[in-house]
Formats: sequence, structure tokens, C-alpha cells
Amino acid sequence: MYTMDTPFLWVYYVTYLGGCAALIFFLGRLLHRSGLELLRDAFGSHTSLVGAVSRLLDIGFYMMSLGFVGASWQLSGLATGYGWAVLMAVQKLGWFLLFLGPVHLFNLLLLALFRRRTVLAPPAAAS
Repeated sequence: MYTMDTPFLWVYYVTYLGGCAALIFFLGRLLHRSGLELLRDAFGSHTSLVGAVSRLLDIGFYMMSLGFVGASWQLSGLATGYGWAVLMAVQKLGWFLLFLGPVHLFNLLLLALFRRRTVLAPPAAAS
């Protein structure tokens, strides 16, 4: 088993956890800003619903991201040096992005379905 006395393990942990933290922060902000417009379009005049769904999507994004990082931070394989540490960190960052991509596309599909339902729904009769 490896101990933290192995110098290149610090390179791995700093690279992987730092890269994941930067990606989570950057993508979280970007998706939140861009997603608000889609939510407004999908839910129309229901502004309180737009805010609630936006917060729930943000929470889900952060929970899934942090859960993936927490589940995958442990090393596997034989550690051989600094190059290995960077390679493993970059590979795990790639898996992290491949994990987030389908989740994001699924959310977009759901928003498109909500928008379609709103557009196709007959207007409510005025009383």
C-alpha cells in the first residue's frame, strides 16, 4: 500500500482534486447561468418554479459531481513516478467529464420535454 510519504502521490492528489474542484466550480456556474434561460422558456411565467427547479438542478449537479470524485479518488495500479501521477489524474478527470456529459444531456432532454408539453398544451380557458 502507498503512504503519503511517497512524493508523487501529492502530485496526484493535488492534480486530481484541484482539477475536479475547478471543473465543478466552472461547470456549475456555466450550467446555472445558461440553464436559467432554458428553464424560463420551459416553464413560462411560473417564476417561482423556475427558481426551485434551478436550485434542485444545481444541488443534483454538485451531489453527483462530488459523489463521483469521492468514489473515484482512490488509486489503483502500481505507482511509478510523477508522470504516472499526472497521467492517472488526467485519466480520472476524463472519466469525470464523460460521467457529467450524459447526465447533462439527460437534463436537457427533460427540459425539452417540459417545453414541448408547455407549447403543445391548450391555453387555459379564462373565467
